[in-house]
Amino acid sequence: MCLLISVPLLIIGWLAFFLNDAEPGKPSFSLAGFNELLSPLRLTEIMKIAGRALTVCFFATTVSFFISYLLMLKTSKAFQFAFFVLITLPFLANESVRVFSWQYVLSENGLFNQILSSISGRHVTLFDGSNNMNVYIVMIITCIPFGVFINSASLGTIPPIYWKASNDLNLSSISAFFKVALPLSKVALVTSVIVIFFISFSLSAEANFLGGDSKISIRNLVLSLMSASKFQAIFFLGFIIMSALTFFALIYKLATRNRISI
Repeated sequence: MCLLISVPLLIIGWLAFFLNDAEPGKPSFSLAGFNELLSPLRLTEIMKIAGRALTVCFFATTVSFFISYLLMLKTSKAFQFAFFVLITLPFLANESVRVFSWQYVLSENGLFNQILSSISGRHVTLFDGSNNMNVYIVMIITCIPFGVFINSASLGTIPPIYWKASNDLNLSSISAFFKVALPLSKVALVTSVIVIFFISFSLSAEANFLGGDSKISIRNLVLSLMSASKFQAIFFLGFIIMSALTFFALIYKLATRNRISI
């Protein structure tokens, strides 16, 4: 397993730090990719993408955990199965189809604004394409299912004796949530945050088709670097992402093996 993880990391690390076309047969060490990503323009783009991903992972993890708690403790197995199937179905559709569907729903004359206008009795344009609110909304909705799967799996492993004890103590659902579900799901919550962060970090179609003037995304960043022939910067960006994923995967493995308190 370690070999499978290390080989791609070593390859992309080599491509990120060594130039093979400087002189045939004599690759040279270079920090050109590092310097490019630290330039003010690129750093601003990356920080904006990372900040958006942090916001999305916080809200998506919070909402998904509440959904998982209600789903696992308040519904039947048949309902849970149907729910998991329903939240999986959208991922079977093409990404462009999903995003364009949301674009129709969240446009100025879209479904949500029509519903709000019908309720209020006047024309409402809460959702439009002039800002990035639509991007955040769709990204959060897109990422919630990942958190639901992770947190539901964690809640499903909690021994029934804990829930029986909470019932014997006449704990309310809110008290059981904070005293049983939350403390015993710390690893799952951290895992959900990490997974959703990297998923939202890589999402680009939403920013391209749903946002306002700013179209900053990983896809556009990479395309911009490619058009400028900054291939080493692309490999260095990939090296950073793969290194972070490897680091968190190792931490998760240690946490689950040695029961580290997070």
